[in-house]
Amino acid sequence: MLLEQIIARRITGVRPFDELPINADIWREAHNHHHLHRALHAVSAHRPGILYGLEVFASPSRERTVVVAPGVAVDALGQVIVLAEPIYFPVTETRLIYFVLLFQRAVDRDSGVMVSGGEEYYREVEGRDVRQVKELPKGAFLELARLYRSAPDQPVRDAANPLAPGTDELSLLFRETAFPYCPADGGIGELAYVPRTPSVPWNPNRPGLVYLVRQARAEGFHLAFTGPYNLRDAAATAPALLYMAGTQGFQLSGEETDGLNRFLEDGGLLLAEASKGGTEFADAVRGLASHLGAGLKPVGAGHPLLTAHHVFPVPPPGGRRDGALEADTDVGIVLGTCDYGGAWQGAVDEPQAPDARERVRQATEFGLNVIAYAAQRQRRRALSRLG
Repeated sequence: MLLEQIIARRITGVRPFDELPINADIWREAHNHHHLHRALHAVSAHRPGILYGLEVFASPSRERTVVVAPGVAVDALGQVIVLAEPIYFPVTETRLIYFVLLFQRAVDRDSGVMVSGGEEYYREVEGRDVRQVKELPKGAFLELARLYRSAPDQPVRDAANPLAPGTDELSLLFRETAFPYCPADGGIGELAYVPRTPSVPWNPNRPGLVYLVRQARAEGFHLAFTGPYNLRDAAATAPALLYMAGTQGFQLSGEETDGLNRFLEDGGLLLAEASKGGTEFADAVRGLASHLGAGLKPVGAGHPLLTAHHVFPVPPPGGRRDGALEADTDVGIVLGTCDYGGAWQGAVDEPQAPDARERVRQATEFGLNVIAYAAQRQRRRALSRLG
């Protein structure tokens, strides 16, 4: 139903008073008053679309199988649809396939009571229906993905280029997201370490990190700043991103290194920044990255860190103009000498230069990219366990 049709509906309620006779019609009108307002709010304030999750991907362990992950959506009638468990679709036919989500309402067969006209059921259950169909259904539905199968024996793949999916690759181009879209949901923590000189701070860019989290929240990110993360605690709730910065060398203990490796294998991302371009700190990070099996390479055009939220042709300048950015996103380590954390708190070289404020903005936008990528990486790792 279009928003204009929902607006045109007359919404009535019940004005209660003593001795008001209550029958099924009055009871229904009283409850519909709330249902209609809820639907009106959902469609007008949030618009139809996916609120969270409902990712669709090729199963890593089940041959020619598509997985729909748990999540929440709002359809065109303002009905909230919840998928609480993953759905697996074996795909065998050769044709264009649509994966769609629909709201479903049913009666609870355990709620039957005998009345004069026979058995009636007093409880309704709100549910969902996930289907693979040949044609898009009529009425209120949400498209989750589509797939063109070339042959029954061909594997189903995630798109190598999500912007141009090919045959036998899942297309996510037609998914709608509800408003406001949440680019990331998770925690931002710090990796604490002991510098070579104890009097030197281990967290020189904490103010910038807090400012970045504040800006991210203003742009719809659901973030929690969690402070120092205990690498020794295997049971601790891991943030999506760990941040560290400094100028001096350092060395983690064996237990801390094991904890960092566990964090990365669970889908976490480490962003390490050489504050003010400190080569000693950068060398220590490179040594740590090598020990963890990472091969850091320059971040160039088309890298996912440059497109995770905002779009950049190359890494932007940060607090320093002559910095560089290296990464191994398979392992989950990013090393920068641009001093983005300095720029997040307004500390840039040549602060009076005409482009100083623009550099702060670009560094902040790139910081949001790192957060978005970290959250996506952590979510992908969690989804891989569903396969």
